[in-house]
Amino acid sequence: MKKILLSLIILNILLITAFANSSSTFKVKIQNKDVSVKTAKVEVDGENYSKEFLPFIKDGRTFVAIREISEGLGAKCEWDGDKKSVLIKMDDKEIKMKIDSTVVYINDERKKVDKSSQPKLVLYKNPRQETKTMVPLRFISETFGYDVSWDKDTNMVKISTIKAEGIRDDSTDENTKDSKEAKKSSSSKNNGSKKSVEKDYTTNSIVKNVFQSVEEVRETKSFESKISKGGKEEAYKAVGLNIDDFKEEERVIKKKIVADGKIKIVIDPGHGGKDRGATACDNETYEKDYVLEVATKLYDKMQNTPYEILITRSRDEFIKLQDRASLSNENNAHLFLSIHFNSAPNKDANGIEVLYASEKNVKIKTVEQKYFAKEILDALIEETGAVNRGIKNRTNLIVLNKTKNVSALAELGFISNEEELEKIKSDEYIDKLVEGLYKGINSYIDKYVEE
Repeated sequence: MKKILLSLIILNILLITAFANSSSTFKVKIQNKDVSVKTAKVEVDGENYSKEFLPFIKDGRTFVAIREISEGLGAKCEWDGDKKSVLIKMDDKEIKMKIDSTVVYINDERKKVDKSSQPKLVLYKNPRQETKTMVPLRFISETFGYDVSWDKDTNMVKISTIKAEGIRDDSTDENTKDSKEAKKSSSSKNNGSKKSVEKDYTTNSIVKNVFQSVEEVRETKSFESKISKGGKEEAYKAVGLNIDDFKEEERVIKKKIVADGKIKIVIDPGHGGKDRGATACDNETYEKDYVLEVATKLYDKMQNTPYEILITRSRDEFIKLQDRASLSNENNAHLFLSIHFNSAPNKDANGIEVLYASEKNVKIKTVEQKYFAKEILDALIEETGAVNRGIKNRTNLIVLNKTKNVSALAELGFISNEEELEKIKSDEYIDKLVEGLYKGINSYIDKYVEE
């Protein structure tokens, strides 16, 4: 009897796996009619979009379950069962869509989409019978400013949430107007000369909904420029790396860290000194102060663990991004955790997200990165009850793409949001953030470190 049950279980697993990996058609029910649709392949920032309820292609459009894709991209999704409508929010963008309607609202501006792009209620039969709200992937992604492409060779829709330039200036910083005037003035002084105007780094930036300070933007650009102009060896040396670290053919990607000896962890309080980070909405306090408070409390708490703990700064001082990465690389650290708070032009933006740089995009990584980010985020959300903005692949940040080890950057909330700022100002909430980071680190080590 046991053998029969075991055989049935194995058969069931094989059937589910075959269904999940199938590139053929399958049937769903739309508007009470059986419809044959083709399985779609979707990739987000180099990661396969693998969900229980498969994306599908219908009428030339790729449809995905709205809640799953929204959370994966860091958006918030609200479903109104009475009106059969869905509301998708991400920072300064808000999309309202109604089932089987060609009318959509983007930031309350009425627009029409073609019939093949309207949202649909779809009844799945596999892996179980369940109704899902499906929306066209391209419309959602492009509305939020992501690049969407079609790979003919693999029949896969690819979404990139990272712009090739890496820097997008959406700042509402008060210096923005002045810098634009400065650019205009500089351009006029050149009097039509073909000589390129020097790039301006006098404003903060929002890079895919993540705040970057003036100093971070300046250093990132300078570092990239040095590499592009043939100064790779010097640039890599500054972050504790060498050319051999980038040899793709020698890489073996592992899911877990194999620790030989004491586990080393680097805690990195972002910004500091002349780099204030984001300015809070009260116009009185700065990101650099809050992150230092969280980081030093976490550092003290971690002293009671069997791990070796390093910290990039313990006072209000300016530390270059490359020096932060270098500290980690030269000490052969196993984990690197950068601590930040976020800011956005949209004052309603709130919640916690954790960034990582996928090993698929960063050649110096030899361990899968997303699991550390996930353990940190899960623990933070459990402790604080904050809005979960998801984990996100961000390969343009020096502290993530120039650290060899498993690295993550925690954005612990928006100090541009009055309600969230009030929480952050309280010792009780700071302690919750510290506890979340502490539990996340330990949870990752328990699950993904082999000694």
